Amino acid sequence: MAATETLKVTAEQPGQVGDPCVMVIFGASGDLTKRKLIPALYNLGRDRLLSEQFAVVGFARSGMSNEAFRDKLTREMKEFATGPFDLDLWQRFVQRLYYL
Repeated sequence: MAATETLKVTAEQPGQVGDPCVMVIFGASGDLTKRKLIPALYNLGRDRLLSEQFAVVGFARSGMSNEAFRDKLTREMKEFATGPFDLDLWQRFVQRLYYL
């Protein structure tokens, strides 16, 4: 099968919801997290491809509470979201973010 045929087949098939899991991000207070990782995870949630039992635990050297981490990412998502930002969806998503 040619590469273009593979892309066509994949694009036509709906995605499958992921298994329940916890993602750990080291350096969670950094640039990669706010610019790429969290927006990508938000997009998966928007497309209903994340399990309801999905969570993110962020680790970094900066001292921060869960709530401060969530507030920080909320501010940053408004800047780095790759599509329309749905505040209701974000409020459900952000409750699954934790910080150590």
